[in-house]
Amino acid sequence: MRWRRILIALVALAAVAGAVGAVVVHRMTTGKLDHGTVFAQESGELAVKTGELFSVEVSAHRVTGQIWTVADPAPDPAAVLTVGDEYVKNFGLGDLVGATGSAGSGGRYYFVFRAGPHPGHATITLHNPHRATHPDGTDRDERQFTVDVR
Repeated sequence: MRWRRILIALVALAAVAGAVGAVVVHRMTTGKLDHGTVFAQESGELAVKTGELFSVEVSAHRVTGQIWTVADPAPDPAAVLTVGDEYVKNFGLGDLVGATGSAGSGGRYYFVFRAGPHPGHATITLHNPHRATHPDGTDRDERQFTVDVR
């Protein structure tokens, strides 16, 4: 009878651990760069103030080939200066218990920029060069942002 209770308790504990393992928490503060104002939208217009530090956030899973970069041509340096970029992984159960060998829980790229000292416009294009293009010739993994420096 005692072994049966222990077995039931272990099965219940495994079920809870599995459910918790499915939960992923985004690490908001572990990056090394200051991200400034973070824009997490897919594409579109970004309005920033002169001199403002800002970043574009892109969700990704590097293990599956989602490796994002700033595409050429680079943004107009008179309107937007590139500060840097970094990948911040998500916090998963493996981080709590030190598990290894997992594909991980993905993360986010942050492309950090500083708006120029004068009002203007710039275009930022991010893309994932390791993804196939769509049959119509367009790159499915390309995101374009128009920055309006006010």
